[in-house]
Amino acid sequence: MENIELIQLAEKALKRHVDRSGRLHGDVAAAVLSRNGKVYLGVCVDTPGWGLCAERSAIAAMITDGEYEFEKVVAVWRDNKSNKLVVLPPCGHCRQFMQNVSEGNLEAEVILSKNKNLLLRDLIPFHEWPEYLD
Repeated sequence: MENIELIQLAEKALKRHVDRSGRLHGDVAAAVLSRNGKVYLGVCVDTPGWGLCAERSAIAAMITDGEYEFEKVVAVWRDNKSNKLVVLPPCGHCRQFMQNVSEGNLEAEVILSKNKNLLLRDLIPFHEWPEYLD
């Protein structure tokens, strides 16, 4: 699947909802292409006591379906002022979560723009288990 296709699927999942406390939900959306070729979508959820990034939301849906490894992941956000779409890199929590779900995800591509991908392993410095000291 091409980057732009996954970006467009994530864009369609964007949901802007302001709850009664004034918190915004769904303004970041993610799409994950599993190793089996299925796409899972997720949105961010922000509550006073806990928050969930869109990437982790999409990966949770993937895990619910019994899959643990993915080929590609992308997160998007739309700027309300300019109405332009932005591809967001995953935060540190999401990067670690992706690795913790399966070491195989270190070989997954993280979409950073229409034409730029990096492997998850390249976004997590020092991800290898440390060597023992003598």
